[in-house]
Amino acid sequence: MKNIISLRNLSRDYRTRGGVVHALCNIDLDIEEGEFAAVVGQSGSGKSTLMNILGCLDSPTDGTYMLDGTDISTLSERQLSYVRSMVIGFIFQSFNLVPTLSALENTELPLLYRGIGKKQRRSAAESALERVGLSSRRNHLPCELSGGQQQRVAVARAIAADPKILLADEPTGSLDKKSGEEVLSIIKSLNDDGVTVIMITHDNSIADRAERRIKISDGKIIS
Repeated sequence: MKNIISLRNLSRDYRTRGGVVHALCNIDLDIEEGEFAAVVGQSGSGKSTLMNILGCLDSPTDGTYMLDGTDISTLSERQLSYVRSMVIGFIFQSFNLVPTLSALENTELPLLYRGIGKKQRRSAAESALERVGLSSRRNHLPCELSGGQQQRVAVARAIAADPKILLADEPTGSLDKKSGEEVLSIIKSLNDDGVTVIMITHDNSIADRAERRIKISDGKIIS
């Protein structure tokens, strides 16, 4: 397997009134294509900063981030936007659904922003909702769905563009155990189909579902 993500000597510093905060320090990390990795660490360890950089939502202060063979630092903002919308799918703990839109409309919304035609985006959104078992609820508003169903809509939205990489930030953190298991099963099935999954979690039992655990502490990878 080739590396789809490679970080070399990557650091991220933030300047505050109290001085410089070293959020990430000389990170070296490789993620293979098709891998399922869990990033674990205490609050403030740097795992969210790492996820933001992997998702091209933030830039490193130093070091190199190679994504599928491309040095991210060489990309324009327009190219980065394409990467965020077509190469990487995001799942957040808080769902981030638009309350006035149906499950189907929420799922196709990112495709609308990308300028994809109505017929194509509707087909992609319907296929994604079917994948997560919510075809029958496609016309329901978020308030008419359970927390687990809302997170499944969020998963459908993330995979509608058929991304190579799925970044999941505490995807089960707001769910009960049964709903969390359902969402994890969907994420695992996507990984089985070849999607690279990187998941942040503070729960060791959730991290155990991944093939690999990456532990971060004080901005450094320790295992």
